[in-house]
Amino acid sequence: MASGTYFPKPVKAVEIPKKDGGIRVLGIPTVEDRVAQMAVKMSLEPKIEPCFLKDSYGYRPGKSAHDAIKITRTRCWKYNWVLEFDIRRLFDNIDHDLLMRALKKHANKKWEILYIERWLTASIVKKDNVIEVRRVGTP
Repeated sequence: MASGTYFPKPVKAVEIPKKDGGIRVLGIPTVEDRVAQMAVKMSLEPKIEPCFLKDSYGYRPGKSAHDAIKITRTRCWKYNWVLEFDIRRLFDNIDHDLLMRALKKHANKKWEILYIERWLTASIVKKDNVIEVRRVGTP
């Protein structure tokens, strides 16, 4: 991977039904791409993980949605106010330039940055086999 010759394959779009009747499109990478993603994760995560607040639960090692619910329940009994928000279609709207600028503050290996850029812009194959190029969001 350090040579820069690896290129990700297009991800497969799979539609997941939501409780409200809508759908969520999930991008499924190839096994080869998952292995490569894990290599980048293992290299990058120890550098980035210390930057997160202890109350950040999304996609963090050793933390789960159940942990977030547990701490929320505890705090609901402790405090007399609640802050609720929903970030609609967050992963569909991530700005690549903004994400890459943030990443470059922490990634010190060029190959990590190179592959994350390639994954962000990987094409997505829709259910009708139409290939869509992504310029925003995460596939």
